[in-house]
Amino acid sequence: MNSRDGLPFVDYAYPTVRGDRAPLVLIGEAPGADEVKQGRPFCGRAGKLLDQQLAVIDIDRNACLVANVFRYRPPDNKIDHFFASKRKAAAENVALDESHGKFGSSFVRAQYAPEITHLLDTLNQLKPRAIVVLGRVPLWALTGREGLTALRGQKLAGRISGVPIVPAYHPSYLARLINMDKNAEATFRADLVLARDA
Repeated sequence: MNSRDGLPFVDYAYPTVRGDRAPLVLIGEAPGADEVKQGRPFCGRAGKLLDQQLAVIDIDRNACLVANVFRYRPPDNKIDHFFASKRKAAAENVALDESHGKFGSSFVRAQYAPEITHLLDTLNQLKPRAIVVLGRVPLWALTGREGLTALRGQKLAGRISGVPIVPAYHPSYLARLINMDKNAEATFRADLVLARDA
């Protein structure tokens, strides 16, 4: 296991050339325990659900670039570890990076802002045909916007010029939603199809 700044770190290999057709990109939030162990994104329970949904609509995961906004695993899988309000940052004496905009009432901690820059640089080089943002953090990182539920089901302009961003639920949230909403899987697949057919 790799470690940086005391946190597990997964240095995904991001390909920048993928044949004649630009790939579909799927972006999650940060690695979990299984991802750290295996060194690849979405390989735990959420990944199995994602793979099942992709297979139903004939998307080959191996033909996609699958990544996370942050390559660090946050303590206790709490994504808010990467963010802080100005008040909290002052109390903890940590720097914030405001260049990516607010995430809720917080900004990304300066030590983790290079993760977003690295991802954006990679995607700008790759120029995928579409990007599916799986969850609220990738929605914010790639568009500067929030409100995933209201924005899902549409193509958005984002921080990668000319590449549509399609918001969708994170597979771990989808797993919980399936028990409450019989249409949850169909809704999720519709978002994936929107990106696939971009």
